[in-house]
Parts: sequence; structure tokens; C-alpha cells
Amino acid sequence: MRKIRPEIKNKKFSWENEDLFNICDAEECLLEGKYKAPKSKMNLRDYYLFCLKHVKEYNKSWDYYKDMSADQVEFFTRADTIWNRPTWPVGGHYNKIYKILHRVFGPDYGFFMKNSGSQNKWGYRNFSEEEKKSLKKLNINAPITLEKIKSSYKKLVKKYHPDINKNDKNAEIKIKEINASYRLLLKKFSNKNTKL
Repeated sequence: MRKIRPEIKNKKFSWENEDLFNICDAEECLLEGKYKAPKSKMNLRDYYLFCLKHVKEYNKSWDYYKDMSADQVEFFTRADTIWNRPTWPVGGHYNKIYKILHRVFGPDYGFFMKNSGSQNKWGYRNFSEEEKKSLKKLNINAPITLEKIKSSYKKLVKKYHPDINKNDKNAEIKIKEINASYRLLLKKFSNKNTKL
């Protein structure tokens, strides 16, 4: 049995109509105006239609910064470097930034701190002196996460394992300290059930 394929006519939109022919906006030019060129820098959506020859001439003479002072040119250049989005200086101590965030977003601005570098200062406040020593023994820097503790522990165990360091008393002492530090930090994380 043969399938019947219906013929679909390709309809064109009104702006795709081939019958329309725009004449070039340059004086005494009767060629087709296919290429758009803005009429002014203040209204970039209003444009001329030129042929290829005249659009090239127009583009060579186009100067966005014409009739601007040096300060205005610098202002526009600086604005373009930040994609014309407003910025404001924050600077100073990280507590200033948190105060601003608290004022703008209220108490729920924790999503800013998830991967921020200043998270370590907040996280270390939650640790006792013994726990801080354990972090040093495991060579862990902030931000402190459970995954970081586990991966650091695995690396150190491989390095100081008794099978690798046979008859080395220092390695035995080190592996005991690493195990004790790891247990202490795991206990800390299981009690809190939160990211530090």
C-alpha cells in the first residue's frame, strides 16, 4: 500500500513578500535598499534603507560620539565596559556587605554565602579549639564541607597507612591523630546536620 503525501504550500509572511521593493534612501539612487542604517544615535530603531554601496559610505561616516564632550565619551565608554548596568561601591569589611544584604533581602540571604570566600569566617566561629586543631591536622581550609573532610581524610590515610609506612612510628602516631580528628569532625557534622 502506497502512502499518500499531501502537498504543503509554503506560505510566506507579509514581511517576506518578494513583490515589495524598497528603493535606496540615498539621493538619485534607484537600486534596492536592503541594508538598514540608524538615522540617529538617540533612536537606533528608526533607520534608513540603503543599497550596499551607500550603506558602506554611510557606515564610514557614522560617528556615535560626534558632538560629545570628552567627559561624555568617557562616561559612555565606562558604561559599555559593564554592559550599562548600574554598580555601587561596597568595599570595606565583610560585615558591611552582610549588613547591606540584610537590609535589602532581610534575614534570608544565606544563598549568597554558600560558596563565598568569607564563609570560612562564619564557619570557624562554630568550631571549638579542639575542632580547629582537627581541621589543621586534616589540612582543611574554608569553606568547610563534609565532602572536603572526607576527601582530605582519604588522602591522608593513603599517605600514612601502616602497610605503606612499615616500621615507621611517626606514621603510626600520625594515622591515629588523623582518625581521631576525622571522628571528631564527623560527630560535629552529624550533630549539626547543617553546612558550616
